[in-house]
Amino acid sequence: MRRLLPVALFLLIAAWISVSGAAQEGAPAPTAVVYAASAEDFANPERGFYDQDTPMWIGEERAPQSVQALRTLRADGISLVRWYFLIDEYRESPLTDEALAYINTQFEAARSAHLKVIPRFAYNFPQSGEYPYQEPDAPLERVLEHIAQLTPILQKHGDVIAFMEVGFVGAWGEWHSSTHHLVDEETGVNAASTTIVEALLAALPADRMIAMRYAPYKQQLYGDAPLDDARAFSAVPQARMGNHNDCFLASETDWGSYPEDTAEREAVRRYLNLDNRFVPQGGETCNADAEAEPFIGCQNALSDLELLRFSALNLDYHEEVLDGWRAEGCFEEIARRLGYHFRLIDAAVPAAAQPGESFTVPITLINDGFASPYNPRAVEIILRTTDDGHVYTLPAADADPRRWLPDNGAFAVTLTAVIPPDLPAGEYEVLLALPDPTATLHDEPDYAIRLANADLWEPQTGYNKLLATVRVGG
Repeated sequence: MRRLLPVALFLLIAAWISVSGAAQEGAPAPTAVVYAASAEDFANPERGFYDQDTPMWIGEERAPQSVQALRTLRADGISLVRWYFLIDEYRESPLTDEALAYINTQFEAARSAHLKVIPRFAYNFPQSGEYPYQEPDAPLERVLEHIAQLTPILQKHGDVIAFMEVGFVGAWGEWHSSTHHLVDEETGVNAASTTIVEALLAALPADRMIAMRYAPYKQQLYGDAPLDDARAFSAVPQARMGNHNDCFLASETDWGSYPEDTAEREAVRRYLNLDNRFVPQGGETCNADAEAEPFIGCQNALSDLELLRFSALNLDYHEEVLDGWRAEGCFEEIARRLGYHFRLIDAAVPAAAQPGESFTVPITLINDGFASPYNPRAVEIILRTTDDGHVYTLPAADADPRRWLPDNGAFAVTLTAVIPPDLPAGEYEVLLALPDPTATLHDEPDYAIRLANADLWEPQTGYNKLLATVRVGG
């Protein structure tokens, strides 16, 4: 519902007039709009609870997820899948053409279902036993050979990869219990570890990230200082490595995810709080016994999810932890807040504009999520004719949703674009689009970001209405 804004927004409008220079004597005032929030939980790309599956299982077993099964997940509000590709039968040989074709087909299925994938490759999947596990991984030379073979697939389907878990090393690909010493149990990362990380970063498109199982390993690779604004989203390796915690809340140390020493443990958590401003944090819960009970309750879970800026969490494990959240009443909040959750508060939309001139829309947003987007995201002002619905797309300069953090409450964003010189005169509806920037996904509404507001989202276009019009020309 559109209504006039309070005094605060009129101050925003006054600021807009002073900085844009667009207001001229006699020109109509901008249309001031406030927006109703929505508590609905809905799918958004690259965030949320994910479905986990193993399209390649132990030995030569194959358990592909069909396009129809994946579309059902999408219809149920899931936008992410985490896939284990178990390649244990190739520890001593290259991947076969058949295996590579199968992996490629799985990515094609995810694309057809409008999902994004968190892939992980591993040489074993222990189902019993205790740490350290003895199931073998592969020697370094074999790992590098397999990464090279997978590179064309990862490059081809980089647009539907949310991020990639490092994998390959040790039990479950979780970077412990490596029978070929690809990571050192006592001292951490070694020369083999570094070589594998470098190979994966080279195999993926430059705008895609990997996630390391243990944050101290990232610190060993790139130093104790977390990412800062200057290095965030750059080409440096540190800016392309996030984290996944596969025993979240399992114990005081999350079952070895953090150091035993209290001071060291808290230092790592502070590091993650800052580093994860700019990289993904995923994972799963894994324990619900007495050791976990002080940590898995809703109050502590919500606190840790917020502190560590979780974007993705396993919907399938651990069932007792998830059921506890449902019973205690925080499951829906967690589902809604994983990753980003942008809510539009108000906007000042110019009532008139001229072809060839700047078009500036100040908006106020709040991010109610635990994190912010970690992959590139386009921001576009959409002008749509009110008579025949013809659409004109205006890229907004210098707007980067990856930096729309949840830390500081409401924040102002100035959307600035240029009206095309040849834009026909007329009345235009003004909308906001946050599409996937890749050419292959840009026009797919399921890959666009939906704002957490009532009556703004257009599922058929992927646009968010601003509930205002502008008169161009005349």
